[in-house]
Amino acid sequence: MDDKGNSEARIGWGTEFFLANAAGTLTELDEVTEIPFAEETADDVEVTHFKSPGRRKEYKPGLIEPGDGQIVVNYIPGSDTDKLIREAHNDGKVRAYRANLPDETGKPAWRVEGFLYVKSRGRAVPIGDRLTQTINVRFTGVAEEGAVTASAGA
Repeated sequence: MDDKGNSEARIGWGTEFFLANAAGTLTELDEVTEIPFAEETADDVEVTHFKSPGRRKEYKPGLIEPGDGQIVVNYIPGSDTDKLIREAHNDGKVRAYRANLPDETGKPAWRVEGFLYVKSRGRAVPIGDRLTQTINVRFTGVAEEGAVTASAGA
C-alpha cells in the first residue's frame, strides 16, 4: 500500500509475451490472454542415517524443477502467432521466451525471460464465444528477471 492506504496492485493490461522463432528471434505472440511463470519446486533428498536425531527422517533440498504452465491466446487460425506455435510444437526445440510486465500506465517495466518448449496445444471452438488456443509449455533452466531497459526490450 502507498502512504495513503491505497493498494498498489496492478492489472495485466499491457503485458507482452515473446517466443523465439526457428531463427532465434523473439517474436511477440498476438492476442495473449494468460501467461504462466515457472513455478519452481525443489526436490526433497532424503539424508536419513542410523543416527538421525529423534529417530526422524531428515531431508535437504535437491535440484529445482522449473515446472510447466499454459499460455492462452485468442485462436486466429493461420495467423502468424498460430504458425509460430505450430512450428514450436512440431519441431520440439527449446526456445527463448520473454514476458514484459507493465507498470501502472501499461508500459513495459519488468521482464521475465528464460527458455521453454511447447509440449502440446489445444484449441477450443465454442458455438457462442471466442476461439481459444491453450499452449502447454515446459520451462527449462533458470529464468532471469529485472527491470525493462532499452537493451532488455523486445
